[in-house]
Amino acid sequence: MAQTSVQSINDIVKYLEEKNLLPIYFLFGDDNFSVESALSILQKKIEHLILSAFDKELINAEKTTELNNIIDLLYSFPFGGGKKLIIIKNFEVIKDKKPLVDYINNYSNFSILVIIYNGSLSRNDLSKEPYVSLLKNGFLFEAKVLKGEELVLWFVTLAKKNNFEISQENARTIIEIVGEEKSLLEMHLQKFITFSQGKKLSLNELIKLSSQTKQYSVFDLLNSLGKGDKPKSLLIANNLLDNGIDIIAILNMISKFILTIAYSMEFRSQKVSDKEAAKKIEMSEYFYQKCKEAKFFLNADKLENASRALLNADLSIKSTSMDSKTILQVLITELLTNVSKNPFET
Repeated sequence: MAQTSVQSINDIVKYLEEKNLLPIYFLFGDDNFSVESALSILQKKIEHLILSAFDKELINAEKTTELNNIIDLLYSFPFGGGKKLIIIKNFEVIKDKKPLVDYINNYSNFSILVIIYNGSLSRNDLSKEPYVSLLKNGFLFEAKVLKGEELVLWFVTLAKKNNFEISQENARTIIEIVGEEKSLLEMHLQKFITFSQGKKLSLNELIKLSSQTKQYSVFDLLNSLGKGDKPKSLLIANNLLDNGIDIIAILNMISKFILTIAYSMEFRSQKVSDKEAAKKIEMSEYFYQKCKEAKFFLNADKLENASRALLNADLSIKSTSMDSKTILQVLITELLTNVSKNPFET
């Protein structure tokens, strides 16, 4: 029966046993981590079927790459008599993709073709060849970027597979500190496992391991901003940049910080509990409470001013040659401008 929808890249595990191996695996999507992980799993699963080093080839495609030449390799008999594995990366740059359609309809029984396409495919793309034929035969696997609770569950599951226990609430907090990049989350998980030595880590221990640089963390910056402490905020911001934290990551955390403060003011007026409020905006209760403590910004005028400052910083990154330290210095100065008296300040 013809396939009618694109399969998740997680479904690739259904097709890795020798009895149900596919002749073609087309892996694509915006989640590069999942694509590379799937490729690694696939290679490990079938390596025992490849009996000669000459029967495995990785091709980094270019605009001038001829698919017909690769298809000739797929049809040539394996040196070792087992299976042949051909991996094509950067498939999206190949100009003439038509030869793949013929191969899909008349593939080699002893060859396995893995194609890596960087990025997503639109609905319009999927209505054209070779994607129509790939979809019809069940050879397409998409790696979508996980967000929100899906990413939290992925991290909890990954931890469980590595015999490390972490609650969904703590996982949510770690993601807010580290960010949503799976490779970074996996790296931090390995750090937790090494540090824990088989013991369960507290939330404070997890936070310390997740956010520490040589001296300060992004959370230290948010805390100092929330207090309106400009000198310390500038010191921490420079330290973060010096220790390799990207300015985009810093801006994203400050933006999330300001937005959460705005939410907290609304929830405060509605007398919504911290736990319920954090759940409504899919955020850890820990981070939500930290935002509530940011007294300097508990004022509508200051929040509006902060939004303008963040927009200006974003525009500076995209349209000027201004260095990161200068952009952050200007941002912090604008953020901590006393627009009006804060009713929560004492």
